[in-house]
Amino acid sequence: MICTFIIFCFIGGGNTNASLHSVRTTIAILEQNFNVTWWAIVPIALLFICAWVRIPTVSTLFINVTVSSIMIFIKHPGFKLANINNIIINGFKSTTGHKAVDSLLSRGGIMNMMSTASLVIIALALGGLLMHLGIIKAVMTPLVSHLHSTGALITAVILSCIGVNVFIGEQYSSVILPAAAFNEPFKKAGLAPVALSRALEDGGTVINYLVPWGVAGAFVTNALNVPVLDYMPFVFFSLLSPIFSILSGVTGIGIKHAKPNQNK
Repeated sequence: MICTFIIFCFIGGGNTNASLHSVRTTIAILEQNFNVTWWAIVPIALLFICAWVRIPTVSTLFINVTVSSIMIFIKHPGFKLANINNIIINGFKSTTGHKAVDSLLSRGGIMNMMSTASLVIIALALGGLLMHLGIIKAVMTPLVSHLHSTGALITAVILSCIGVNVFIGEQYSSVILPAAAFNEPFKKAGLAPVALSRALEDGGTVINYLVPWGVAGAFVTNALNVPVLDYMPFVFFSLLSPIFSILSGVTGIGIKHAKPNQNK
C-alpha cells in the first residue's frame, strides 16, 4: 500500500491543474433536484458499523434496506411500498435532465446485477465440480510433493491463485481451491494459517480485478465503463501484491510460523 501510494504521488505530481467545472456542475444539479441532508449518510455509516461488528453480509443488507425504506417513508409519507419494491428490483431512475448526473444515479437494482451474479454462480459450480471430481487434487498433489521451502510454497500458491483466476474467472474459487490444496503442506512446513491466508489474498482476491472475464473485472467494467485492459496498468496494488508476497516467502520477512500445537 505504501509503494502504491508513492507511485501514485509520483505519476500524479505534474503541474497540470485539474478542472473542477464538472464537479461544481454536478453538485449544483444535485442541490437543485434533491434535498441532501446529514441523514443521507446514515445508510452508509450503518454499513461500516455492521462490518465493524461482523454482522453477516445478508443480514447487513437486510438491515440497511429496512432502515433506508423507513427513512424514505419518514421523508415522504405518501410514498408507496410498491415503489420501494420497484427501486430494489429495478433501481432508482434519475430524471434531472443532465445526462451525466442521471447516468451516475440510475445504476439499476437487483436485475442490473444478475449478469454478474450468474457469472459467480456458474464459476462456483465449476469450482465445486473440479473439487468433487478430484481434478484439483490430482493436479496439485504431484506439484506440492516437490515443494519444501517456504518461498516455493508461497510462490506455488500465488501462481495457483492466478491460474484459477484466469481459467475460471471467479474470485472465491481462486481462494477456495488453492486453500484446499495447500492447507496440509503449509501445516507440515510449520507455517501459521495466516501465512496461507496472506498468499491467497495476494494471488487470488486482488488479481481478479485484472481479468477481463473475471467477476470482479466485469463488475468494475460495468460500473465505470472502463475496460480492464485500460485500467490494468494503474492497479499498482494488485500488480505489486503477488511480487511482495513472493519476496516475503523467499526472504522470510513477515512470515508467521505456527505456534506449538496450532496446526494439530
